[in-house]
Amino acid sequence: MKKSFLFALVSAALALPVSAEVDCLKLALSVKNSVAADQDKVLEIVSKEVSAASGCACEIVKAAIEGSGAKPETVASIVEAAVNAAPDQIRMIAQCAVAVAPDALADVQAVLAKLDPNKGESADSAKGAKAPAGEVAAMPNPLDFPGSGPVAPINGGPGGFPLIPVFPPVIINPPEVTEVD
Repeated sequence: MKKSFLFALVSAALALPVSAEVDCLKLALSVKNSVAADQDKVLEIVSKEVSAASGCACEIVKAAIEGSGAKPETVASIVEAAVNAAPDQIRMIAQCAVAVAPDALADVQAVLAKLDPNKGESADSAKGAKAPAGEVAAMPNPLDFPGSGPVAPINGGPGGFPLIPVFPPVIINPPEVTEVD
């Protein structure tokens, strides 16, 4: 009896966090119906729902665009409202908006440039670390002196002189053995 009560208590404790999750599909459906019913408040609905459930920002933006039948300018406004509500989801929101309304690509990019102009890959990022422009000028131009430098063929390499000279093979005849009596 005590063990079954303990197992029931543990299973109830494990079931609590699962029920607290937001179902993004149901939320998207309710957003789509709300936006279709009242298209004047689309930006308010999007910002409220995205701030409440930022993990479902993509689905909310898609539903708002589909529910309103948005023009490219409206899509840009929806993206801006969603990004203001969840700035950490900026790239995902933009990609989802363009996936639903590809004709609004230029407007969405303009919103991204306005809201987050310096979030692209920078020169000091770990992926594409590059030297500053001043150090590139210090390198010699390989076209200045053909035949030397890092671009020219190296002696001993393909198309260059071999490092070990190749002589014709030496043929050694065995000694002639004569019989001595």
